[in-house]
Amino acid sequence: MTIAARFTREEYLALPESPPGVRFELLDGELVTMNDPLPVHQKAVVNILTALVFWSRAAPDRGQVLLPIDTDIGPDTIFGPDLQWYAADRGLPSDRERPWPAGDLVVEVASPSTARYDAEVKLDRYLAAGAREVWLVRTDPTGATIVRAQDGGRRTLEVAAGGTLESPLLPGFAFGLAELAG
Repeated sequence: MTIAARFTREEYLALPESPPGVRFELLDGELVTMNDPLPVHQKAVVNILTALVFWSRAAPDRGQVLLPIDTDIGPDTIFGPDLQWYAADRGLPSDRERPWPAGDLVVEVASPSTARYDAEVKLDRYLAAGAREVWLVRTDPTGATIVRAQDGGRRTLEVAAGGTLESPLLPGFAFGLAELAG
């Protein structure tokens, strides 16, 4: 992860699509460059995505799940979380617009180079931007931290290896961390 240059929000949104192997985010006006994640990270994202998509399509009004999209976090800050789930009743922009608001549920799968950034920088900003819950998922060692916005504060839950990701936002959804690499 490196900080490459300073950009306004408008300049960032006007950038062309990044080349394969490189992703960008904007943090307080600084362009942050990240390499594409390793296969272990990608497999974890795909497996969580698949479980969320099947859950959301199994009944009406279960919202939608999206892969990284430009997400408005605040002035001159745009992140691209690994996954986001949006409740069905959310007023969302057109599928052809960007950036989108923070999802009701934001999921970040930790890579060795981004784990600290996800936990120390992004987590609080996601909650401040309106996320109702954030999952910080680890692949080595396997585990997760679930942070829920609650009564003006937050509640943090640790899920150990072999545990299950569940949420009051997703009634009936359960994802076993043993499935991360499956």
